Amino acid sequence: MPLKLKDLSQYLNFAKKLVNASERIIKKTPSHRLKIDFKSDKSPVTKIDMKIEKELRSMITKKYPGHDIYGEEYQNKSNNSPFVWVIDPIDGTKNFINGNGNFGTLISLCIDKIPVIGIINCPDINKTWIGIRDNGAYCNGKKIKKSQNNLKLSKLYFSTSGMTAFKSNNKNKKYNALIKKTKYATFGGDCVQYGLLAEKRIPLVVESFLKPYDYIPLVNIVEESGGIISDWRGNPLNFQSNGDVVASISKKAHQQFLKI
Repeated sequence: MPLKLKDLSQYLNFAKKLVNASERIIKKTPSHRLKIDFKSDKSPVTKIDMKIEKELRSMITKKYPGHDIYGEEYQNKSNNSPFVWVIDPIDGTKNFINGNGNFGTLISLCIDKIPVIGIINCPDINKTWIGIRDNGAYCNGKKIKKSQNNLKLSKLYFSTSGMTAFKSNNKNKKYNALIKKTKYATFGGDCVQYGLLAEKRIPLVVESFLKPYDYIPLVNIVEESGGIISDWRGNPLNFQSNGDVVASISKKAHQQFLKI
């Protein structure tokens, strides 16, 4: 049975409060004062990442103390609740550090392990994309027309975050084959590229090595705008997915990618 907007409205309004809180923290911080540390996997993290997630976790715990929280920077909170809030305080931290606007806060609410609300909030480019299961996708409050096309890979270009496509592993074969089958590639979009896909600005996004907090918030935005998002085998994304993600506005191109 399709979800009704009225049944999700309290959670949607609260999710908007979460991204507003994140945006306030980002805008208060002078970019030249960022303190950068590195995690065990050599990915960078700033005190702003930590501060945002700490604040959002506090807000969720206060509002919904029984809900679970799954985030990037802190130990996950589990009460075996059917409600799980997913947080990526800054997706695209490298872009954030570099002063590149292609970064944002990702928020999702899952009910019974199914994403029902997803938000990408990108303060530097003044864009907020919201996807609500069974109730559409929106950019800055305006509903995105739900549509897709059936173009072949050869008619499209693709976008990817960048260095994940160049790591020394067998995934490179997939990227190299894709480059030969498409018009060209663009790099470094992180979460922004999925919002632009929802707007039909970018036709295909391919990434690997993602974590659930990177891709769970994208699902409703892509699907409710008419796009397709899955792992590289065509399976729906969930918390156990292996981190290989493909999203497209073309059903034919998506199927062609899966066969590479």
